[in-house]
Amino acid sequence: MCGRFTIRNATAFKSQFGGEEIVPSFNAAPGQKIAAMTDKLNYIKWGFTPLWADKPFNLVNARSETLSTKPSFENSSRCLIPADGWYEWKEEGDKKVPYYNHLEGESFCFGGVYGGYRGEVGCAIVTTEATDHLKDLHDRMPFIIQRSYYKDWIQNNEGNFFDEALAKRIKFYPVSTYVNNPSHNDENCISEA
Repeated sequence: MCGRFTIRNATAFKSQFGGEEIVPSFNAAPGQKIAAMTDKLNYIKWGFTPLWADKPFNLVNARSETLSTKPSFENSSRCLIPADGWYEWKEEGDKKVPYYNHLEGESFCFGGVYGGYRGEVGCAIVTTEATDHLKDLHDRMPFIIQRSYYKDWIQNNEGNFFDEALAKRIKFYPVSTYVNNPSHNDENCISEA
């Protein structure tokens, strides 16, 4: 699962996304507007609701394995969600300890889906089974798209877009529960505990 993420080095995406600079965040959270690349850079609410729903679902994740078969996503389009890290919470005794997953500042894009619901566009981050070295934290992780397939992902082409080599390089460390509050959005969120 992916319930929070960072995009600290926003200028890293400037050349990739047509010269537009992305607003940085140390604690992007569901319900907030996040950067998403479709045919252009947009800011979309993180929380997807199917077009046919009677009331908002606000799905924040979509499983890659069932993306093409789940009715919730049948009318969705694909997007890229720029990031350079994400948080996972691991149960340790009676506590949930937040961990920061990262590539030492290197940026990447999560696969995402988006669509409109009663005039509001929302998105969800696509997830996949975690690589072996991350499974101890969580059994799921964001679906990281290979850079060479960004355009193919957005155009909904078929293929194996997951960047397994990059995913295997992900490092992690525990951080303070300061990150638990979505209104906290500064470097303290990623400070090692």
